[in-house]
Amino acid sequence: MLDCNILLIEDDLPLAQLIEEYLTAHGFLITHIAKGLDAKKVANPESFDLILCDVMLPDIDGFNLKNILEQTFHCPIIFMTALSDDEDQIRGLELGAIDYIVKPVEPNVLLARIKANLRKTKPLKSQDILTISDLELNKNQKVATVANKPLDLTSQDFDLLWVFAINQGKVLSREFLFQAIIGREYNGMDRTVDARTSRLRAKIDSFKIPGLVIRTVWGKGYLFTYTKEVEAQ
Repeated sequence: MLDCNILLIEDDLPLAQLIEEYLTAHGFLITHIAKGLDAKKVANPESFDLILCDVMLPDIDGFNLKNILEQTFHCPIIFMTALSDDEDQIRGLELGAIDYIVKPVEPNVLLARIKANLRKTKPLKSQDILTISDLELNKNQKVATVANKPLDLTSQDFDLLWVFAINQGKVLSREFLFQAIIGREYNGMDRTVDARTSRLRAKIDSFKIPGLVIRTVWGKGYLFTYTKEVEAQ
């Protein structure tokens, strides 16, 4: 699973929650703070791989914050702001930011930009392999195996299973899953998530693998678990 730790500095709380949920669904570890100077209080600053920093913060603007961040953190910074003037973008890049993203930005585009910039600065380590007992998912190849036997899944099936697997044991709402697999906010009407989950669950049931299950939690969402059953000796 992806082991990239991102510090998100954003005072727009609904936006921060959307970003955090979307990136978490794709395997990132997110620490969120709403004020720039709170970065001084963040534990284990050496553990972060990337900083997503809004420019227009309530206590200090991101451009002035950058020097403070560099004293503590040793990772690249992406500015993310509604300031779209060329001069602002040039200033941010000249200050040494690895990228400058103008809001609003679609979550899937943000994810792509983050991955592209991480590739410039560090290997993505074991992001593409996730193992739960004898279930193994290879994200690059979009192949899932149990005890080294491949499961018959489409690309869409695999993408949804990946989201479930990296959130094993958590109840995932329709809204969360929609953001994760479609890449935009749920409109309250679309039933894509239900259809894809139903299809994936039917396939998993057909594999007849004890302990591998997707359950409906009524009124809340879906729950994926895999607990390998051990035969009695």
